[in-house]
Amino acid sequence: MALLKNLRLYWKSAICTGWFRVNGVKCGAVACYGKLPVIDASGTIRTGKRFVVRSMVAPSEIAAKENAQILIGDRCFVNQGVVIAAVESIEIGDDTLIGDFCTIYDSNYHGLEPGSTDKPRPVILGKNVWLGTGVLVMPGSQIGDHTVVAAKSVVRGTLPPRVLAAGNPAKPIKELDIPDGWRRHDG
Repeated sequence: MALLKNLRLYWKSAICTGWFRVNGVKCGAVACYGKLPVIDASGTIRTGKRFVVRSMVAPSEIAAKENAQILIGDRCFVNQGVVIAAVESIEIGDDTLIGDFCTIYDSNYHGLEPGSTDKPRPVILGKNVWLGTGVLVMPGSQIGDHTVVAAKSVVRGTLPPRVLAAGNPAKPIKELDIPDGWRRHDG
């Protein structure tokens, strides 16, 4: 029984990895649970080792427009309904966990008024970051290593390392005592 379960897991990972590669993503092995994500690799999308995408209820979307890049580190986990969309650059550090229905944008994709244009601004998530359910990360945001962002928060600007942040806009509410080298596990 365990052998059959392992074979099924390897088969699903091979299909998912193939899906990513056929869609132009530079990646190692990728595991998908549920629906395959929507991928637009008009630009560059690169994932590290042991990338996992879970989409049981809603597929996730990863889109790098022409000349844009999305760089995802090793051992990252993306939950269902997540949208990661870059016009310029989004970097996600190793061991980062992204909760259900989070959105990460480096652009607003349109101007606010007639005659205005949007200016994309890079987004950087450090290592071992955890975004709770429904977090929105706005263009130009930076989140420090080991930081946790509470559910439904809006990140606009810079969050320091090793804090729990919450609100709109997200602000540090507690310092976290996390040693270098420690990482969260995705389950």
